Amino acid sequence: MSKRRGGKNTDPHRQPMPNEALATYVALGRQLATQMAETNFRSLTAEPGWTAAQVEVATEHAIARMDIGARDLLNEKGADHGAEHWQAIWKAMEGSYREATAALLRDANIRAGDPLQ
Repeated sequence: MSKRRGGKNTDPHRQPMPNEALATYVALGRQLATQMAETNFRSLTAEPGWTAAQVEVATEHAIARMDIGARDLLNEKGADHGAEHWQAIWKAMEGSYREATAALLRDANIRAGDPLQ
């Protein structure tokens, strides 16, 4: 951690993030989460006999892995994963993943013409 004169901490990971930067990270997080949801959904539903329940379980596991991986990465970099800006980014990512998966399930249900199990 670097220090300024007078002993104050200047760790950039602990400084407030400008609103424009936060908005950019939120948008990128949403985009990444949506792409991950689509990729995972297509992979899972490529197998015959898949069910909505399997997709839901896979969604929860994927979100848990994303959260753990992101926290580990932040800890390696010395950042605080509990910081307000990280919470905003993570909330956007998790929400986008869930929304994308739900939309894909609805679309699959409409195309299949009958309810998913």
